[in-house]
Amino acid sequence: MPGQPAPDPATDRGRRLRVAALFVSDWGHEFRDVASGRVPSHRLFGMAELAARGHDVRHLTRRRRVLRIPRALEWRAVQAAWLLREQRHLDVVVATHEAAALPALLLRRAGLLRRPVVVLTVAALEATSRGGRAGHVQRVALSAADAVTVFASAQVAPLAQRLGLPAGRVRSVPLGVDAAWFSREDARDGRAVAGDEPRDGGVLSVGTNAGKDYPTLVRALDPGVACTVVTDPWNREQADAALAQLDAARRPDVRFRADVPIATLRDLYSRAEVVVLPLRESEVSSGQTVLLENLAVGTPVVVSDVSGIADYVDASVVRLVPPGDVAALRAALSDGSWHDRASGGPAQVAGSFTTAHLAAAIEGVVLDVLDGPL
Repeated sequence: MPGQPAPDPATDRGRRLRVAALFVSDWGHEFRDVASGRVPSHRLFGMAELAARGHDVRHLTRRRRVLRIPRALEWRAVQAAWLLREQRHLDVVVATHEAAALPALLLRRAGLLRRPVVVLTVAALEATSRGGRAGHVQRVALSAADAVTVFASAQVAPLAQRLGLPAGRVRSVPLGVDAAWFSREDARDGRAVAGDEPRDGGVLSVGTNAGKDYPTLVRALDPGVACTVVTDPWNREQADAALAQLDAARRPDVRFRADVPIATLRDLYSRAEVVVLPLRESEVSSGQTVLLENLAVGTPVVVSDVSGIADYVDASVVRLVPPGDVAALRAALSDGSWHDRASGGPAQVAGSFTTAHLAAAIEGVVLDVLDGPL
């Protein structure tokens, strides 16, 4: 388990970096919301903490659309033009998602962008495994990156092999969350946000993407158990189909929610008796953010023991169950004797998995790139 604190600010190698941060869309509102404390800083993928370490981190924000083409395509075109205009003032480009990296990588491959590009990926394995033109473009683009990072060490070797990159060009960095935001004092009345409310919220499960396994969860719940699931429409369909297969007398009381604001999620975390993260083996990074957020709050967590979260779990803090094992998950949910383990969650996050750790890791990758080819 990683356990070292983030290095001190002022950069270990004495360099102030000029960084262009790329996002999948105009992220100006997120920067404003983080600055005002309305959302946690991990919404910026370590960029706020990178700036706090003394680096010049800049990003594109625009007030109006300039091209009458599909919005996503227009954003990529505008961001590409911005990079070409700004590159003389940059040391490196950091893309916070593989989708955000595409314009920079294509410019880099064409020789038009002369600054190195580091890509933080979330679903690069899944994106590069697609057939046809989409997968080909992703593979060609990502192979032009000066460094590619993943949030699970188990993904390093498969992605490097798929992209044909030399050892060292694909690196694992620890995902980090804004731990302080989940335990700070509420500005309205001064009481602690996390851990101050009774845990009367029943079972809670939160998360989207294809890495989730809600059918296993609903089959594991005892009849009548109240469970709130916050997810996307596709995952809800999977869960509903599994519920429909259960006899009426066997069905739990599952309630679905979507698009829940992060402040509301924080309240749900702090009130939940237990949070369940039912996961399946997936090429997409899945479950890590919700896991770390709940560890920061101190909520008891049951999580499937899949490779994507192996870097983040400590069996002395969470309850691990085999993926897809209904009986094991049911047993974990019916046994509350382990819930006091959760008290160790905040310390685990503070020691290894904050946004400061993420920013320090990104800084290290960038400095390695600037010191020479990986």
